[in-house]
Amino acid sequence: MVQDYNRYKIKTENADWQGICEMNGISFDSFGTRKELEALSSYLEPDEVVFALASGLMKQTITSNTFDGGLNTWLVVLTSERFLFMDAALLTSSIDTQSVRLNKVQAISASQGFVFGKISIDLGSRLITIDNCTKESVKVMADLANKWLKELENGFTPPKENEDIANFKKSSKNNDKLVKPPLVETNKASRTSATLVTGFFGWFGLNDFIWGAWGAGATKCGLCAISFNLEKSGHYVLSAIAFSIICIWVFCDLANIYDGSYFKDKPSSAVSSGLTGFFSLLYLILLIGNIAGTWTEYSDESIKDSGKLASIREIVDTYNQNEAAADRTFDGKRLTIAGVIRSVEKDFWGDYVVKFEGLGPFNILNLGNKVSEIELTFPKKESNKLLDARKGDLIAANCIGRGLSAGTYSADKCKVTTIRKKNEKKEVRPVQTVQNTITPNRQANQNQLARNQLQATPSIQDEKTKPGILIRESKSGKIVIQENKK
Repeated sequence: MVQDYNRYKIKTENADWQGICEMNGISFDSFGTRKELEALSSYLEPDEVVFALASGLMKQTITSNTFDGGLNTWLVVLTSERFLFMDAALLTSSIDTQSVRLNKVQAISASQGFVFGKISIDLGSRLITIDNCTKESVKVMADLANKWLKELENGFTPPKENEDIANFKKSSKNNDKLVKPPLVETNKASRTSATLVTGFFGWFGLNDFIWGAWGAGATKCGLCAISFNLEKSGHYVLSAIAFSIICIWVFCDLANIYDGSYFKDKPSSAVSSGLTGFFSLLYLILLIGNIAGTWTEYSDESIKDSGKLASIREIVDTYNQNEAAADRTFDGKRLTIAGVIRSVEKDFWGDYVVKFEGLGPFNILNLGNKVSEIELTFPKKESNKLLDARKGDLIAANCIGRGLSAGTYSADKCKVTTIRKKNEKKEVRPVQTVQNTITPNRQANQNQLARNQLQATPSIQDEKTKPGILIRESKSGKIVIQENKK
């Protein structure tokens, strides 16, 4: 380090921050700290030499601006005199600074994670932590700081300038046209910036629009729109296939950005392998999850209606008696479920969830049951059929059962079969799904089973409290659902 002192000094005098990073064997990136780098020279003391630079997140301090909140991005500079911390305001030219003299530092440590690293400076009375730095920069800064502290303890004396260095400085001083090197070479593309943009916004092609591949960007936007509309209209398999194509495309973009081929013949700066690996792993997980979802959607579409008609009381009683037998009947099968609506809600994904009267974790009539809640999930395309549904209405829906989990029986991919208003007098129309999918012999068995269930458990709820549902046989021999008014 003593041998390179004069080289660091010359590059500091010329504000060649990129050259200092190259001397340290790391890539230079001004992403998020351009304003701090432009002002760095004016904050250095006379004869102060810069050894290393890094940027990361540091908590708000007493010197921070009033409107700064939480974590801010700071430029960390190791010099021959101190640690200098700089944070430029977002909308103004003001800059917050902190200085820690090297004689106050007791220890410097660096830790590297999967993607980012962290620098810790121990002052004895407090600990300064700069997080989310690049992995390579934290190691270099910690090593140089420890070496420099050791040199200072041994009584460091600046080496004399040799003849070549003296001539270079003299010519630089006398040359009025000398231009300092730019912070970032304008003819170089930043792979780090491209990786971040691709990782967060590559699914709709923002990286392609920025770096000139307009056709690819427009194609990704089109695929996103197609995937969204297909999912909204209920074509889940086709939507998942379109999104899988996008994930594969973005994954390939990340690989090409890492090796530089994404920018074709244009030179580009280096990028952290950890950052590229993080986003590549993220999109690989998305791809695998999407493929698994596509297979699930395809499997669900191939499930045929079992012809089973069940009230919510039947589901509750069956699980209370034998959970294994109940799973065999109600898990993974398409069946028709009937009950009185307690609420119609919207979940996080925009689907609609119907819950039933007589159930709920805090319902006193439901104590002792294994099933505390039954939830039917309807896709967005069924929303029009649920617009007029109200609490107390009777609903029958054809769904795929998903079994019991944590006291809740759930079913999804539901299709509304019948909705009867609470005050409607006429008989509920028969469930066509049952009539059209069972044979005459099986019809007779279903009718007999319904009569047996009616005798054993005539209603979903206690007849002395609220109306329930009765399953009975009509004169034409069809199974119908009606409200119990007793």
